[in-house]
Amino acid sequence: MLGVIGNRFSIGKETYPPYSAELHYFRIDKRYWSICFERIKRAGFKIISTAVPWNVHQDEDKHFDFAGLTDPRKDLIVFLELAREFGFKVILRPGPWVAGQVEYGGLPKFLFRDLKIFSRDASGQEILLKPDYGVETGYLPSYLHNNFQFHLRSFFKTFIDITKNYVHPRGPVFMVELDYETSFGRLLDPGSADYNPDVLSEYYVQFLEEKYGDIKKLNAQYKEKNSQFENVEPPRKFTGLELKHYPKVLDWFRFREYVLRTYLQSLEDIFTSYTVEPLIFRSLYFRDGDLLPAFNLVPKEMAPFLSVSTFPDSTYFDLAMKGRFLKAEYGFAFASSFASGAAASDPEREEELAPIGNNTRRFYFAAAISSGFKGLNHYMFVDRDRWYGAPLHSDGTVSSGYEVAKRFNNAISTIGLEEMDMAPEIAVVGNRLYSWLNLMSSEKTFTYIHRLLDESITGFCRDLMRLKLSFGVRENREWETMDKYRLLFIPCAEIMSKRDQEAIIELVKSGQSVILCGLMPKYDENFKDCQILANHFRIKTTIDCRIGSIEYKTGAFPTHIYGAIRSTDQTKTRKLVMSGTKVVGVCSSKFKGNLYFFSFDISSGGNHKKLAFIESIIDTENLKSHLYCSDPSVDISFQMGAKKGLLTIVTPPPGELSDAFEASQKEIIIRVDLKELGMKAPRVKLIDLFSDEEQPIIIRTTSKELADGMSLNVNVPDGMIYVVQKY
Repeated sequence: MLGVIGNRFSIGKETYPPYSAELHYFRIDKRYWSICFERIKRAGFKIISTAVPWNVHQDEDKHFDFAGLTDPRKDLIVFLELAREFGFKVILRPGPWVAGQVEYGGLPKFLFRDLKIFSRDASGQEILLKPDYGVETGYLPSYLHNNFQFHLRSFFKTFIDITKNYVHPRGPVFMVELDYETSFGRLLDPGSADYNPDVLSEYYVQFLEEKYGDIKKLNAQYKEKNSQFENVEPPRKFTGLELKHYPKVLDWFRFREYVLRTYLQSLEDIFTSYTVEPLIFRSLYFRDGDLLPAFNLVPKEMAPFLSVSTFPDSTYFDLAMKGRFLKAEYGFAFASSFASGAAASDPEREEELAPIGNNTRRFYFAAAISSGFKGLNHYMFVDRDRWYGAPLHSDGTVSSGYEVAKRFNNAISTIGLEEMDMAPEIAVVGNRLYSWLNLMSSEKTFTYIHRLLDESITGFCRDLMRLKLSFGVRENREWETMDKYRLLFIPCAEIMSKRDQEAIIELVKSGQSVILCGLMPKYDENFKDCQILANHFRIKTTIDCRIGSIEYKTGAFPTHIYGAIRSTDQTKTRKLVMSGTKVVGVCSSKFKGNLYFFSFDISSGGNHKKLAFIESIIDTENLKSHLYCSDPSVDISFQMGAKKGLLTIVTPPPGELSDAFEASQKEIIIRVDLKELGMKAPRVKLIDLFSDEEQPIIIRTTSKELADGMSLNVNVPDGMIYVVQKY
């Protein structure tokens, strides 16, 4: 059996901690493979990972070499045999897109001789991807084009023939990543791809037929006069839109997801057709600052294993949102590319100018654990071209970061992290429909959507982090699974599906409290009149986008206003916030739970008065943090297991949760109420997870002293992880 059970990889009759080390055999001299393996094993790893680039193993003349006949470093067979000898389990990443500063992303150059397989943008032009740290990445292929699929099947057939005897249960390979961050080359502009005429003529028509069935239904929705589905032209303009344009445009976003899902399914089908069935996972791409992945690659009828890549390009906030999303939405947060080092066009120069110190490494590790990740693939654990700062050099010698990585991995694999949980009582719910609207622009419609998503929603998440309140990030998909939260924060725009409106009503009826921010919905996802939510709570809004002063019972502050609120339920709806004579915040107690509605940017942006206002709303719901830090820019979290807990302190780089200028060291005071967090012990010891295993650094204290406050000196950036247990 292969799978994920209890936050561990289940392989046959055994389970393994989900921590792996990535090395690229094709970038390391073959004579150093064994010493790399030996030192990876000494660091406590039982799993290794590697990319298997298509263009490394198939040359310009379309000849395959997996046995190292043309270059010893291509000998995948010996690499897998050696992994078996060392007792490693193996993750393979055969792409076809593997990224990682591999030329053309791993695609063979001969593909680009066929112009038909190029993806096209809205103007019909081929899409040349940006170089990756000086490495040419070539053109974006049209994933579903028959010619591309033909070459793809040829590669995967050969790859499967070579590796099938090494796949579980016959060998060490137990998991395969197909493609990497499947997202049209991270091109989220809807006009970027894919307008390949051959793909449109087959798959766009197929998509529309499946969705509408009858051309008359499509015409009624699009307000067009098409005689058949083959005549429907895809939208090519995504600015200056009017309401009548949106049904067709939003279908284009759905079609883009349809293409990616169909493509990934075609890759998985190749494996199953050859009766080779390793555990397969998909990696999600997040745009910086977004709560949700760029594409929903998970059909309702499927539950594939998902992962994300983290650091060093994105921020701590981005990593935190990824971890919270995967944990809350799918139950297991795995970082399949957890950066151990950094990419660089000139690694030696970057090593001199921006060395990666051990304080930064500790920050990375602590950030991942604090964000809810339960599994990490250390990418890269062994240095390569266009990379620096890995724990091992490409000849197997250790770097300054090896000891930190070793201590972390040996400790985190054995402390029982898989059983620990933060059990958040708050969830922030993203809406993919709004994410799509955020990728378009119009001076006539949804002018507020950018601020609502990029400021109010993400800003509220930052505020929860400042208040040290644990929260999950969810997508508006499976509302029936959100009953475990006491408070939900949900963005609200003029468009919202009937299903979502009804789900929010049912949640409030069942006793959960909901904060809505934005404007009351007037339309469903098809832009049909739908005011179920507004009618149920007798709350309506009018657009009034401006900057105004907000007054509430204990203070005032300036903010961006989205609109004004009007309620006809004077007995059950209280006015909470005013802007002059206009109401911009109310609370309905019509049902068992409270419904708060704010038609202004509720996020504090660091404004202490706005943060106090948010805190007062959360206090009203009897939600309190049992953690405190004197410095709001330092994040702190606690996870409780059966007998011990894990205290994590994260000090991000300057400017991420703090001002851009900050001292390299500072003193902080933390408070931890262990009793409220589930640990009942008068005396406890805090064991520094990064300290020497034979001579660990231990802080002995009492629960009362921790609750009253403990002083710590921290570097910026840095991370601390303490195992907390009774003594």
